[in-house]
Amino acid sequence: MSKPRNIVLLTTWFPPMNGVAVNRMEAIEMYWKKEGATFNVITLLAEDKVLAKEQNASGTNIIRLPNKPLIDIWPTIPGDPKWLHYSKVAWNIVVNKLVPNRQMDWAKRALQELQQIHAQSPIDVIISSAFPIEPHWVAKEFCQLHSDVFWVADSRDELSKNPHIDEKSRRQYLQVESWINNYAQIATSVSHPIVDDFKTLLPQVPIVAEIRNGHNLDLPSIEGYSFNPVFTIVYAGTFYGARKPTSFFQGMLDFLEKNKSAKILMRFIGTSHNFSYPQHPRIQIEFLPKCSNAEACKQQEIADANLLLLPILEARGVYSGKLFDYLAACKPIIAVVDPSDVAADLIRDCKGGYIAHFDHIDEISEAIAKAYQHWEQKQNFESDREKVAQLHRRYQIEYLQSLVETQFSKFRSKNNS
Repeated sequence: MSKPRNIVLLTTWFPPMNGVAVNRMEAIEMYWKKEGATFNVITLLAEDKVLAKEQNASGTNIIRLPNKPLIDIWPTIPGDPKWLHYSKVAWNIVVNKLVPNRQMDWAKRALQELQQIHAQSPIDVIISSAFPIEPHWVAKEFCQLHSDVFWVADSRDELSKNPHIDEKSRRQYLQVESWINNYAQIATSVSHPIVDDFKTLLPQVPIVAEIRNGHNLDLPSIEGYSFNPVFTIVYAGTFYGARKPTSFFQGMLDFLEKNKSAKILMRFIGTSHNFSYPQHPRIQIEFLPKCSNAEACKQQEIADANLLLLPILEARGVYSGKLFDYLAACKPIIAVVDPSDVAADLIRDCKGGYIAHFDHIDEISEAIAKAYQHWEQKQNFESDREKVAQLHRRYQIEYLQSLVETQFSKFRSKNNS
C-alpha cells in the first residue's frame, strides 16, 4: 500500500494559542504516526514570543506566518468590564461584516509557502481545517495546480447549513463546499448530524467521516476519588448568545429550596462577568482566571460535579469540546442540554452524568440533586471508564490516518492508471 510521505497541516489554530480548535489541530500533529514521513504545520504567527519557523521534538516543521489585515478585531478578555466587553463585541461584529475574510493575507503567504515546500519535496497530503475558511481556500488553490495532491478538508462545524449565518455568508460557504466537493478526497467534521449533512452536500467526496474532538487525558485513579468540604460545581468556558446560565441558576434555587441544609460552591474558570447570578446565603461564587487546558482539567477533576450548558438551537450535532474533558474527569456532569442531541446521547452512552432539558427548571433541580447525593453520601461516581478512555484523541487521529492511508493508495493508483 502506497503511504503519504510529505504531509502538510493548514490551520490558523495551533499552540501556543488555546481552545478546542487548537486541541484538535495539536492532536493531528501529535498522534499522526510519522515513520519515514515529513510532517509540516503551516499556521498563524499570533504571538511575538514564538519562533516563526521551528522543528519540534517529534520532528514536525512548524511554520508560523503573519496576518496583516487592514482592519482587525478586538480580542475579548475574561475580566473585562461589561461596557468594554460589549464594546468589543459590537466592534467585532462590524469588522466581521466589513472584512469577512480577515485571514486572507495569511492565506496568500501560506500558498506561497506550500509552493516552496512542494518544489523541495513533493507534497502528498494536505489537511486543511476551518473555521476560518482561508485554510480551505489555500488547499483548493494548491490542488487546482497540483491534481495529484490528496486533500483532507476538516470543517469542524457546519458551513452553508449553519442556521445562524446571513445569506451573504451562506453563499460564500456554498462556494467553499463546491471547492471541497470538486477537489477533496476526504471531508471530516465533529459529529454525525453535521457529517450526514456533508454527505448530501459533497456527493463527489469519496469519504465523509466523523472525527470527534475527544480528550487528551489519562483517567484519574478510582482510589484517588475525593470530595470537597462544600459541594463544588465547576464550569469551564464562557457564556455568549443563548448560552447563559439563567435557567441553571433557577434550577439551583429550586434545589436549595427543597434541600434546606445544602450549600453550593460554584466555580467559574476563565468566564467573563457577562451574566447575572443569584445572591443567596448558601451559594458561593468564585471566578478563576483563564488558564491552560491542563489547569482547567485539573479543576474539573477535583470538582464534585461539572456543568455543561448547551442551549437548544436549530443546529444539531454540538458536543462542545469541554464535554470530552468533563467525561475524562470521571465526576458527574450536570448536563443542561437538548436531551435529544448528541451531547446527551454521549453522556448516556458513557454513563457520564445527569441530563436536564435546558429550559426545564424541575429537571435541572433534579440533576443537581442526583450529583449532590454522591457528594453527600461520599459515594464515588461510576461512569463507563472504558468507553471514556476510547474517546482519547489518539484513537480519533489513528482512525483519520487509517482513512487517509487507505484512500491515498486508491487515489494514487487511479492517478497512475
